[in-house]
Amino acid sequence: MKNILFALAMLCSAAASAVEWNNPIEGICAGEYRVIGTLGAGVGEQQINKDRDTFAYGSVGITPAVGLWQVELRYSYFSDEGITVNQYGVNFKVDFTLDCDVQCLYWMAGWNYGEFDVDSVRRQGWIIPVDDNGYDNYWNAGVGYRYMWTRDFDTSIEYNYNDVGRVGVYDFDLGHLRSLTVNFSYRF
Repeated sequence: MKNILFALAMLCSAAASAVEWNNPIEGICAGEYRVIGTLGAGVGEQQINKDRDTFAYGSVGITPAVGLWQVELRYSYFSDEGITVNQYGVNFKVDFTLDCDVQCLYWMAGWNYGEFDVDSVRRQGWIIPVDDNGYDNYWNAGVGYRYMWTRDFDTSIEYNYNDVGRVGVYDFDLGHLRSLTVNFSYRF
């Protein structure tokens, strides 16, 4: 009987701990997790046009107080002369060293949904009018370098690769969308 009670007590305590661990709202209130907001701007390039132009993004995420990883909901915008991209996604960042105090290198990966408005594409020096739109789901990966100015504020530089596929009625292979951004983040 002692063994059965011991086993039940262990199972119940493990289940209670799991409930506490899986409650992010309570973790935020207790200071174990922090909400992080990020704004970034830089340059992007859609492979088919090879035309660099402004790339911007904003995200809201959650990170543990020690800051080893971050999960974020992300929106980004890119537009060159012929293609406009509205991109929504989930991104996951992890520090390489698993010990980020002031500065660190991190990798990231995620999954995106992109809405594409294709006015024209460049093929062998010619601009071809398309006037099409479409959407695609695709993965992204990248690396970044973060410098923590204070416990709450940091800046980072990120390189991100988005593996865009074929989009629209005309089924153009837009190729990858690459970006290099400077970001400002604040932890609440």
